[in-house]
Amino acid sequence: MTGKNTSETGNKRKRGENRRASLACETCRKQKEKCEGGPPCWRCQRLGRPCHFQGQPLLRAATPLDSAPSSAPTACLSGDKKRTESLEYIAHHFLGNVSLDEESLAQIVTRLQSSAAHSARMEGALDINESFDVQLVSRDIAHYSGEFSHWNFSQKLRRKMSGQIGQLDAQVKEYWRPTQLQSSPQTLVESMRQLPPKAIAEFLIDVFFKYVEINSFYMERSWIEEKMEICYDSNTIYRSIDFPWVCSVFAVLAIGIQVAHMEDEVPKSNTDTTDELRLCSEDSVGLVFYHVACKLVPDVLLVASHESVQAFLLLATYSLPVSTGGLAYTYYGLAMKMAIQNGMHRQYPGGDCDWKTIETRNRLFWTVYSVEKYISIMHGRPISIAKSEINADMPTNSPAFTSPGFSNMMAFHTLISYLGEISDTLAQFKKCPKRLISEYSDRLLQLRARIKQWWDTLPATEECRDLCSQGPLFRQNSHLKLCYLLIYVYMGRPFIFVEDKAEGGVDAMPIADLDTCQSRRSALVDDCVASALDILNTLQSLSDHVGLCRASYNEFGACRAALLVILAESLNSGKSQRLQDGLQRGMSLIRQMIGGSSTQSETSYIEAIEAAISQYLAAPEHDSVNHSNTSQSPISAYTRFQDWTKTLKKDTSTAESRDLASFSPLSHLTPGTERLANPQLNDITDFFNPEWSNEDLELDTNILSLLSG
Repeated sequence: MTGKNTSETGNKRKRGENRRASLACETCRKQKEKCEGGPPCWRCQRLGRPCHFQGQPLLRAATPLDSAPSSAPTACLSGDKKRTESLEYIAHHFLGNVSLDEESLAQIVTRLQSSAAHSARMEGALDINESFDVQLVSRDIAHYSGEFSHWNFSQKLRRKMSGQIGQLDAQVKEYWRPTQLQSSPQTLVESMRQLPPKAIAEFLIDVFFKYVEINSFYMERSWIEEKMEICYDSNTIYRSIDFPWVCSVFAVLAIGIQVAHMEDEVPKSNTDTTDELRLCSEDSVGLVFYHVACKLVPDVLLVASHESVQAFLLLATYSLPVSTGGLAYTYYGLAMKMAIQNGMHRQYPGGDCDWKTIETRNRLFWTVYSVEKYISIMHGRPISIAKSEINADMPTNSPAFTSPGFSNMMAFHTLISYLGEISDTLAQFKKCPKRLISEYSDRLLQLRARIKQWWDTLPATEECRDLCSQGPLFRQNSHLKLCYLLIYVYMGRPFIFVEDKAEGGVDAMPIADLDTCQSRRSALVDDCVASALDILNTLQSLSDHVGLCRASYNEFGACRAALLVILAESLNSGKSQRLQDGLQRGMSLIRQMIGGSSTQSETSYIEAIEAAISQYLAAPEHDSVNHSNTSQSPISAYTRFQDWTKTLKKDTSTAESRDLASFSPLSHLTPGTERLANPQLNDITDFFNPEWSNEDLELDTNILSLLSG
């Protein structure tokens, strides 16, 4: 009763009354404020904060609910309870497993108020905010300077002294480039001697846009066609700024050769295709173009324009089927560094640039960012830039940009964004406390539901989800679905080899929670396996209707990931007709993608998969049926292209007595080049160790085992 009367007296105290308390409350003491006694004291009651006296229980401050009538509707109480539970969830999310009793909350609030007051005093006394700076040097080159950089400080100093050094402005060279390191433009003239006949170049450009620029932006077709006209004009005078786009031209030609086989109108069986590739000169000629582009790389770096970004993006695309996690990853890193140097990761603040240049910059940046993030996550590499550093505008739909399809391009960017969220969530399992395992696994399931809900909203006719083989975007949409399915594979793959064991002890989870975790883990693994089988269905549809591209990283990588998951699930569940059929079908598909652009390590990788399947499951080898086709057909553009490559290979004077086959990634198959082969590259059976792990995702198996119950 005493405490109640005292509380009522404090509540009835008028604001004008001002008396000094003999004992100050802990809140006023920490804030170094005058206390008026209580509990609660008038100051704490007025500010709505907890008031606590040493040695006494903490009394919460009065709230509007205290004065609510007892006949308040039950719905309001239910809503307040739900709101309280939500706030507790947020507190646990950001603060961890902290106690939420009144005393602990009072201490947290006190610390936050102290921190806020300190921040307010600092803001009032000190303002050191700086913004980034992006200024165009020319139409293709911009200079970016970040916050608190040397450049920003020098500009601040210059503005301070503008009145005194105004007469010296003409002597200041602001955006300096090390032009003394650049090669002579004569290098470009010499490079033009390696150009193919114009008809062949037009054919290679055509297949590039047909099979490569699918769901990501590299360039406009009108841009590359304009540059090709300049290349074939004998009166062209080259400048140092032309190095990037000339590099891009040769990179496009090299990539075009990688995919030129897709225009072959005569279908071949797996055996015929492999035998032909061992003698084919196409990839050797493509490497000649690639080497020409590589010689220009130092000057592409020096120019550092958005066309430099484009050049490195194309070089990365060429090297994707050759060295995905190595050379291609490095090229993507260079493309991102060039983009940052040009400020393409930031929203352009000026108004002195035309909209088409801005849109080109935005499309190039988001392509580099998305593809590099995709490759980095899938191959356990760190990405080049944090998402918090980016505020560039997203691409906009404009009829001036016809390739790729806008809806497909934006869908691909969104998928990679979801993949990043999944990667971050999986990474949190590294140091995940046992009490939060259920929460983190629940986040994955929520992400899974969000992704599926978003996917179902995409267009189902012509764009995105339309998989009709007669549709105009069949290949584009199929690649988009492969990326979508790979997300489920990536999400569930870490849980395949989690051991089924229960832990005892004081910290053991309740049986109900263990059952819940096991069901969640099973759902993720089931999605992973089902998606792997669906990947094979999608690839089979591509193979049946338009053919598989042996230079496509999306197709080859998806098939490889699906086979690994199916093999892993076979090790867990034993022989299954569904899985065994999937393995045989997958091996048949992946053999179709072993070609001249595959490296020796990739070839060994496929052979190791086949050996592992044959050894563990004793699966019968997939019979190959030769379907030779001797019927003659009209001469196509691809046939003329083949004739040109074979002629070039025989012409020793053109190659300066070089054997172009020595440049091929399959040169180890060419007699006399055995010394180039590295036998260690063939020994990769460690990839099939059941103790699956990822370099960047070393999940604690003791923690994850709780998911299995």
